Amino acid sequence: MYNEFSVLKNIMNRIDVLNQGNPALVIPPGDDAALLAPLSRPVVTTDTHREGVHFKLEWQSPHDIGYKAVMAALSDLAASYARPVCLFINLGLPASASESLAGDLYDGVKAALTQTSCAMGGGNISMSETVSLDLFALGEGDPVIFPMRSGAVPGQGMYVTGPLGLARGGLMCLQRGEPGFPDLVERFKKPSARFDAAGVLKQNGVACVMDVSDGLSGDAGHVARASNLTVRLHIGHDHVHPSLEKFCRVSGENAQAMMMSGGEDYELLFTCNPQMFEKIKADLPQAFRVGTCLSYTGRNLEGVPESCRSYVHGETIRT
Repeated sequence: MYNEFSVLKNIMNRIDVLNQGNPALVIPPGDDAALLAPLSRPVVTTDTHREGVHFKLEWQSPHDIGYKAVMAALSDLAASYARPVCLFINLGLPASASESLAGDLYDGVKAALTQTSCAMGGGNISMSETVSLDLFALGEGDPVIFPMRSGAVPGQGMYVTGPLGLARGGLMCLQRGEPGFPDLVERFKKPSARFDAAGVLKQNGVACVMDVSDGLSGDAGHVARASNLTVRLHIGHDHVHPSLEKFCRVSGENAQAMMMSGGEDYELLFTCNPQMFEKIKADLPQAFRVGTCLSYTGRNLEGVPESCRSYVHGETIRT
């Protein structure tokens, strides 16, 4: 059984190094609360990761779990054109957990925060039936533009900033014990929040953006409903990533269906006119078109195979 104060001391030793010299923290964690520097346009998001729902310790190391949890939370800030500022984590640990598990998990947290230049503001540790992380992320929004799901317009194309379906392929490899696709497994275990792509979209004034966390068909549906229009999805074979194509040849899965239903890719989904996309693609060569925005036809989504099914919260990891 772990000792709460020993775990906290261990975590603080890691976090103190991360936070040194960060101007976001006037008073760093260690007191009852942290004091942050003023923000002109604070942007706030929350996320949760639960063992058995979002991850399995048999599949992922504690380092990978901490890293992915942070990147998933910060991805919402990237989709909002917000600069990551500070993160808070409430960590739940079962009584049987070791102190090394918590330390390794926070090494993953630290790696993700270092990569995104985000500070750690603090958090809490409590007893839990399973390992769990509740995350609260704070960013600073752009002074001019805040992209929204309701910003799509009929006549625009719908695009993504990079390959889709790779994380779903990695998950299937873990579920089936398939060892031949380590790059897909890596995409599932260690995604990246696309702050780089967000910068390009912001520079081009893209007004409708969200991250692909629940799967293309589900997230395109969110955009369509918020914008009161119809999205007709269409993915060409030439946009299937080579690793996914190879996996589908071996497994018998349909690559386009996996790209439409696979979640946790954390690429950015956006809409704009074709002329603007050509400018964007010059800086984001992996970006490609996945659909078209139409005036509402009576359905929010068209072109989605019946077999496609995005992630639905309330379900456990499907095995």
